[in-house]
Amino acid sequence: MGNILDYRTITFFDVETTHLDPERGEIIQIAIVSEDRSGKLTEWSTKIKPRLESGTYHKRALEINGYNDAEWKDAPSFEDVADTIVDKLRWGPLVAHNAAFDIAFVESCLERYTRWVKGGRTDINENIFRLGYPVIDTVALSWMMLPTDRQNLNTLREHLNITTEGAHEAVKDVYDCRKVFWHCASGAIDFLSNG
Repeated sequence: MGNILDYRTITFFDVETTHLDPERGEIIQIAIVSEDRSGKLTEWSTKIKPRLESGTYHKRALEINGYNDAEWKDAPSFEDVADTIVDKLRWGPLVAHNAAFDIAFVESCLERYTRWVKGGRTDINENIFRLGYPVIDTVALSWMMLPTDRQNLNTLREHLNITTEGAHEAVKDVYDCRKVFWHCASGAIDFLSNG
């Protein structure tokens, strides 16, 4: 049995995509930050070269996420980084802002471009493993813990006095998600301790 006070490592992650629909879109950027009990942060991030076939992208999504051919020219394909992504997201707790969206995109791309099967991936010995558990959504946490009318990341940035400069860039978003998480988690711990 465990809880947030017993964690060894918490993994925060964020994806930027070509579309809002995980069945059609692709991940064009991912950032993963692991934090151990001592507070040490380990960051891994990459741009991912999308295929941009008809129907796999929405022009506005590319604009919001800052996509341009020049910066993505030498980016790896999803297949090139899939094993790294799975290895880094294999153990929980995982934390993301609107976590269902990010998980859906990771799983959809894994199913399309690797040996991943719905609900998990088989390794060489046919063992199935899944993305980390538990998954913690900072949208839900902020809904419970913060007095804001909306829970989108820019609203929470404003509430917590975090700059919006660089928003919709995976590295910026993942660190801001981490700030939201720890703000909400510390409030919950205080509440329960003084209960």
